[in-house]
Amino acid sequence: MKKTVTVMMWAMAVAVFGPAGVAEATGPVAPFVSLSITPDELDLGTVPFAGLWDSPASLKVLVQSNCSHGPILVSTTPLTNWQHRSVSADRIFVKSKATNGFVAMQKPVAVSEPQNGSHEIELNFRVQGEMDLAGQYSGTLTFTIMPSSLPPEK
Repeated sequence: MKKTVTVMMWAMAVAVFGPAGVAEATGPVAPFVSLSITPDELDLGTVPFAGLWDSPASLKVLVQSNCSHGPILVSTTPLTNWQHRSVSADRIFVKSKATNGFVAMQKPVAVSEPQNGSHEIELNFRVQGEMDLAGQYSGTLTFTIMPSSLPPEK
């Protein structure tokens, strides 16, 4: 009998930037950094066997910025099913141009280098399948924008 484990993840963004944000109508444009993530919900697919399994799904992160910012970190909660069984974060891996291959997500992973201005990040995922109960597992990805180590532009 074939066992299926379906993995779903939701994404949310967190900025650790301080007073960056909304521009004043009468003054200069304030620095800002924003993220948009496509798709909103990521279905990693069905893990068909025990061992490393590369998901065919990818996540696009569009970073819009008018200033320098530090690296963007991604972290995940454990993936859990309705019976509260879980796949721990150290069995979930992420890859981007900045990671030099897949990196386990037991701690936040830098998926971009410090940048100036807008850019796009593509994320790919890998799951370490084990003898997990069949069913749908879900969790949450959190994106954190780190502040730039560069002095503000004048």
